[in-house]
This record gives sequence, structure tokens and C-alpha cells, in this order.
Amino acid sequence: MSAREGEPVALAYFAKGYQSFVLKYTTVTDDPTATIDVPMKETTDSITYLREHATELNLQKNKICLVGFSGGGHLAAAVSTHGAVRPDALILGYPGIVHNDLRAMDCPDICESVDEATPETFMFGMNRDSVTPPQHMLSFAKALDEKQIQFEMHMFKGVGHGLSLGTSLTSSGFAEDVKPRYAKWFDMSIEWLKETFGDFKLYGVNDGRDTKYNIDRNLKVLFSDEKAKELCLNKMPVLAEFLSETQMVEMTPRKINGFMKTISFDELMELDRKLCEI
Repeated sequence: MSAREGEPVALAYFAKGYQSFVLKYTTVTDDPTATIDVPMKETTDSITYLREHATELNLQKNKICLVGFSGGGHLAAAVSTHGAVRPDALILGYPGIVHNDLRAMDCPDICESVDEATPETFMFGMNRDSVTPPQHMLSFAKALDEKQIQFEMHMFKGVGHGLSLGTSLTSSGFAEDVKPRYAKWFDMSIEWLKETFGDFKLYGVNDGRDTKYNIDRNLKVLFSDEKAKELCLNKMPVLAEFLSETQMVEMTPRKINGFMKTISFDELMELDRKLCEI
């Protein structure tokens, strides 16, 4: 994995709301005697670690996606097709799939290893990539299709390999590696992840809560009901300081507690539960 395919990509996903981790796996450059079993175990051990520590890492252990580029894409595909532990989704950028003389580590044929446990896959690359030409993705797509595994593939017109995000950030100063059309793969992958895993559920935004009273209603609405007003003032006396017309229209208990921190999160949730019951 090159540097521009690691942290810059992880940070891009993080900025979209996904917890992201970079695995620096063993290559023959690190250990000339290493076999594919070494990075395979490093990868599966990492997936296991994330699942076992999902709560403290703020993860959903059944929604782990493995992302790999080029040789890292080969490793990610290998783990996803015959690993002892597998991810829940797979994203591959210009991956090495079929056997060729450039491969540093031999492993079982990836396409022949595709089975019902292989995760849904998103793939992208350039159609004139001389390192991993279209044959790699097309072969994998055919294997996935034969096993009825859902996949999405984007083959962009043009020359290039190792382009990462395709932006100036990951171009290493090479103008030819900035490719705006190719760079659209990232936003496409975000849409695909949301379709595959579902969108994020944000409390008070898209959690399905539509009660008449809750901590996201403004004070004017809440104070129009005596019971709701009493609950709010008993739990958050500070709300009595926000009685101007503008404040009552603009402010909610959650917003006020966000910058004044007068009650704990659990107490705020208790207030919300009681308001929802009115």
C-alpha cells in the first residue's frame, strides 16, 4: 500500500462519518521470505479485533468494509473470498485479481474461491491501466455474478494506476494523476455503502421520532403545554433564562444543553423520553 492510498483515503471516509483504520500489512519488501499467509492473518486478526472491540471503537461489528488498492486490493479480495474471517463489504481500487508475473506472493485463485460468503463488492479503475488491466476486475465481476453476489463496477476511460482519490491531495505533485471524472468513484462508493449498510441514524434528525414534544422542539412549542413546560424547567431550570421571543423560537433543550452542559446525556435522554410520552 502506497502512502497516498492509506491515510488520505481513511480520512476521506472518516469525514463522511465512517470510523476508519489503516492496516500496514507485511509485504516481501518488509520480509522477503513472507508468504500470503502472513498479511492474510494480519488482516483477519484486524477484522476480529475491530469486531471484538466494536463498542469502545464506536463501530457496528456487522458493518465492516475492507478497502484495498492494487496489491492491497489483491489482499482484500483474497481475505474476502477465502479468509478465515471476512468483512461485511468490500471496496477495490484497480485491484490485482488474476495471477501474473508481477505478483509477489502466490495465493489460491481468487476468482475460483468466490463463494456465497463473499461480501458485496464495489470496484473501480481505469480502462487503460497497464499494471492491473480491465481483465482483473472483469474476471472478478464474472465470478461474483456466477455466485449471485451483488457488485458494482466502474471502469473509467483513460490511463493510470495508483491514482488513489484522483485529486490533487493524492497526486504526489503529478498533474496527470489528478483526474476529476475518475475521482467521482469516492462519492459513488459512499452512496454504495449507504445502500449496502444503510444510512447513519442520527438522533433527532432521521431516527423516526415525530412526537409532539421532545428535546428538539423549540421552547415556544414546549412551553405552550403546562406539563411539558413543568418537565423542562424541573429538569433544566436554566431554560427560564431563554424567554425572549427570538430565543424561544430558536432554542431547544438539546441546543441549550449542548453549550451549557447543565445536565448529563442520560438526564437529557430521560427528559426526552418523558416529553415524548405527553
